[in-house]
Amino acid sequence: MNLEKLEQVIQLMKNNDVSHLKYHDDKSEIEIDFGSSNPVDTSKDVRETSNQPASSESIDEKETIDAEILGTFYLQDEEELSTPLVKEGDQVKQGQIVGYIESMKVLNEVLSDQDGIIEKLHLNHGDPVEYGQTIITLK
Repeated sequence: MNLEKLEQVIQLMKNNDVSHLKYHDDKSEIEIDFGSSNPVDTSKDVRETSNQPASSESIDEKETIDAEILGTFYLQDEEELSTPLVKEGDQVKQGQIVGYIESMKVLNEVLSDQDGIIEKLHLNHGDPVEYGQTIITLK
């Protein structure tokens, strides 16, 4: 199974809320498991996860925005970077677009699931991104 077909299978799984798939034929075998603790949300292309349990007393709590699909990450909706949507130190609001992932010639919005300040951008404009890879760390 080539990478393009694999991307199509992953997108179909997300679009149909399928969390586990196992497939094999004479040439290949593949098993994809998004896990029950990571529900697929088809309204967003990026999810936010916490490395620690939520605590109202934790001032230094870090949240991450991770890639829901693989592709190419962009800080704006054009290939040449002139005005990035966000940079380190920027305040972001829940639902704000913080970037795009181009996959199969389609730009998918990367949204913040919570308010915060961008502590670190882990990718540059035009970098390849893998499923589950951290794109942004919020504080």
